[in-house]
Amino acid sequence: MKKNYLESILGLMTLILAISFLLKFINVNTESNETYDLRAKFLKAGGVVIGNDVKMRGVKIGVIKNVSLDKDFFAVIDFSVYNEVNVPKDSSVKIASDGILGNKYLSITPSGDLSIVLNEKDEIRKVEDYESIEDQVSKIIFLATQ
Repeated sequence: MKKNYLESILGLMTLILAISFLLKFINVNTESNETYDLRAKFLKAGGVVIGNDVKMRGVKIGVIKNVSLDKDFFAVIDFSVYNEVNVPKDSSVKIASDGILGNKYLSITPSGDLSIVLNEKDEIRKVEDYESIEDQVSKIIFLATQ
């Protein structure tokens, strides 16, 4: 039996590369404990589920933790935001989607005084309710018939 060192070295490099990809995958998909919780109330939750992203200007800054109804039948969405991101107090939040059939996510738009930020358990008051594709099409048809 002839020993082939080149094949052994390539096999070892492949194993190291596979382990590094696995560690990177675990690191990216593990939620950091360094977060704070916020809340928003909507008339329609529009298909948002636990685990969906929270984004600011297209960048993921957190994760949705809970979706429930309150006593007044508003959709209450509790979400966590990474500590290194300070959400301004006058920010607005809306439910958006990745394309026509994509996942739903919370989109936060910062505005107002950027030095006044939300703290743990605060609620974002400026919300834009979810509009389904059917709602948007009916608006377009209504505007076209005017």
